[in-house]
Amino acid sequence: MPGRRVARLLVLIGGVALATGCGGGYGNGPAVRDANLHQGASGTAPSGRANRVIGLEFVQAYENLPSAPYFPLTGLAGCAFSPDGTLIICDQKQGKVHGLDPMLHTWFEFELPMARPYAPLDALVDGFKVLVLDPGGGRVYRFDLGGALLDVLVDIDQLDPGYPPQTTAFAMDQDGRMLVTDVGRQQVLLLDSFLNLTLRLGDPGSLGDQFLDPMGLVFRADGSFLVSDQGNRRLALYGRLGFYEQAVGGVFDPDNRFVAPAGLDRDRFGNVFVADPGSGRIHVLDPGLRLLLSAGPDFSLQGAPLAPVDVAVGPGDQLAVSDPARGAVLIYRILYQ
Repeated sequence: MPGRRVARLLVLIGGVALATGCGGGYGNGPAVRDANLHQGASGTAPSGRANRVIGLEFVQAYENLPSAPYFPLTGLAGCAFSPDGTLIICDQKQGKVHGLDPMLHTWFEFELPMARPYAPLDALVDGFKVLVLDPGGGRVYRFDLGGALLDVLVDIDQLDPGYPPQTTAFAMDQDGRMLVTDVGRQQVLLLDSFLNLTLRLGDPGSLGDQFLDPMGLVFRADGSFLVSDQGNRRLALYGRLGFYEQAVGGVFDPDNRFVAPAGLDRDRFGNVFVADPGSGRIHVLDPGLRLLLSAGPDFSLQGAPLAPVDVAVGPGDQLAVSDPARGAVLIYRILYQ
């Protein structure tokens, strides 16, 4: 229920069963592994510590069925996890944000802002607050974990009143800095910890430090960040101060597995997860940005994504994947070695 805080319990996929939700159940999909993994820059895992992703195992699907409390999901978009395991999904077309309580196994809706149009596209969790990107109203709203609306954190349209950004994604680091994509000008905006615009990164094109439809963002532990450059089929790496460093993939890379990279997230070890709706796959890169595996059609029919647009790493080695083509949120277990 909007505005209601309930106690939550950390849900470990391997030990505590997730609710069967509305259709998925525990799938029989196999764990997808890559027998010929590239050795990442991080080297082998230290003794007693598994930090190298070796596969994904399908666990659960929240399908878009009429009996589902969140039905219909007509515009499934970004997803996120809170530290207590609450799953958060955005429905851009319906103008709703849904949450799944990990202890009660019940869905609830976030409160609706009064401003219209409201088209929640992406979400992230900052401490005990949920931030929701609304490109329809040009704002970033802040909610509590129970879905109660608190305030407007950022008025994105006022960052550049003469040319409001056309946003597709956002990200925030541990210092409170924020990144916002702008596909209108093919750039990324960097906001400082006071949420003031400090840098504009990139412009239209295919050269280094240029973008063709930036669609995803993620900060790394050292403050550097990655941008998924969908039109150029690559990821762009920037240093903490906003200087371009390198591209991963690209149209001229013969080994490039990216077709249309979109949503990004990382785990506590620095491995990067990439949703690629163009290939229908989830790519996993090590902290050195080497490809570890690409999983998609390898799964059983129940667990295979069709066009994943966003990924979210959660507690208990969970990975949520929002897939509007399937009308489902897919849950996997990340396997480490």
